[in-house]
Amino acid sequence: MRSDMGKVVVERPRGQSYVPNRKFGARLRYLPDHDYEEQPKRVGISASYRDYGHSEKWLKDLLGPLRRFLQKNLGRPWNQVYSEVCTTLDRRKITGHHLIDHLKWEVETNCFMDAKGRIYYRSGNEERLVDGFYVHPATGLLCRAWPESSRERKRRRLLAEEVSWLPADGQTGYRKHEGIWYRVTWKRVFVSRRGEPSKVHDIFYKKDVWLNYGWNTVMIAKKQCNRDELKRVRYLLGERSWRIRNI
Repeated sequence: MRSDMGKVVVERPRGQSYVPNRKFGARLRYLPDHDYEEQPKRVGISASYRDYGHSEKWLKDLLGPLRRFLQKNLGRPWNQVYSEVCTTLDRRKITGHHLIDHLKWEVETNCFMDAKGRIYYRSGNEERLVDGFYVHPATGLLCRAWPESSRERKRRRLLAEEVSWLPADGQTGYRKHEGIWYRVTWKRVFVSRRGEPSKVHDIFYKKDVWLNYGWNTVMIAKKQCNRDELKRVRYLLGERSWRIRNI
């Protein structure tokens, strides 16, 4: 770590540098019918500045160099990385102390692993998956967990869904009802107008159900799957999982 890391992270241009500085020491207007010698002649700079709280400029932190340093040290023992930082910085100065605080915020050190090998950390009474830099609980190495992408979230959601319908060809398929797989024959029924009363007998619920506007899939026959058909169901389930994992 460079010795000037503290300056790079902490001592940067202040935000709102474009805001005019409202510090001033103005003369006060003369008030008639008052003793001039007893009147204040000027307004103090600090007093006038307090009247303009919206003009304050704040100090921002530039964390890019710190994160790049951590990225370059991935796979190293965290104790060595932390020791190098502490020996480089002077913690007696506010810049060094401030950078050490940022380092603790960036790296999650209190982690644990579940039975499936996923890394969690504790936040109050909650347990959350790590996201960012962390110390591996088994090896003590500095690691990084990248945030889950939208594609990964979709893949995880689809794999977690319970599958109850598997099309086989144009008119047959497999449907799971109350834990049992059935081979079904189906047809497409089109409802042409909204609000048009259209019912069909559901062979699973054993009653008439309403159809929606547009195309509807209607089961017209069913038969409980035998051993060979259950093998076909397992094959179709595996094929579906393979397609989802390759999204």
